[in-house]
Amino acid sequence: MAEETITEDTTNGVYTTEEVDQIVENDPQLSKIVTPVDDWTYWTKWIGNFFLIVGTLLTNLELFPINYIFTVVGLICWTFVAAQWNDRSLVVLNVFLLGTVAMTLASHIKQFFL
Repeated sequence: MAEETITEDTTNGVYTTEEVDQIVENDPQLSKIVTPVDDWTYWTKWIGNFFLIVGTLLTNLELFPINYIFTVVGLICWTFVAAQWNDRSLVVLNVFLLGTVAMTLASHIKQFFL
């Protein structure tokens, strides 16, 4: 059986930027945690967040159906991001929410025109 060497952490959890960069570089699991910042998904997720936040605020102000329009745009943004990231749980969540909000929006539009 191989012996493990246990070393005491003398840094008290405080590392320099260079040490953190080296730790992340040497541990493939840590490097996968960081979301991409150099492609279209970075801005799309922030735009999606903006639309979802505004949609939520409009819902609280009872401004219908504009709240659903903002929410649908935000969910579409996040659905594309989730698909690009191959994150199935986010895809399922956003597609489900997009379907339910779109049905409610369609109901409001139908009532407006009838």
